Amino acid sequence: MSCDDNDVDCAEVLDRVYAFLDHELGEDRSLTYTEIRAHLDECSPCMSTYDIERVIREAVARSCGCEHAPDELRSKIRARIREVRVQISQTP
Repeated sequence: MSCDDNDVDCAEVLDRVYAFLDHELGEDRSLTYTEIRAHLDECSPCMSTYDIERVIREAVARSCGCEHAPDELRSKIRARIREVRVQISQTP
């Protein structure tokens, strides 16, 4: 899937939304921070997904204070979110 006004693939942006939110996009990635930001500004479906992720992170941060989730838990949550995203995208 790709937006009409943008050459960047939506799936590629959404796959990198976590790294984008964490400011952890490495130079080895195919999309830069600027490219992802531009895509989000132009693509309302991707921006909606980004906003949901951002709001969830803010709520968790407020609830958990300074504590950080263990890496294993973070990986499980990310995997489950990806599964749900696939299920939603395959629903007619």
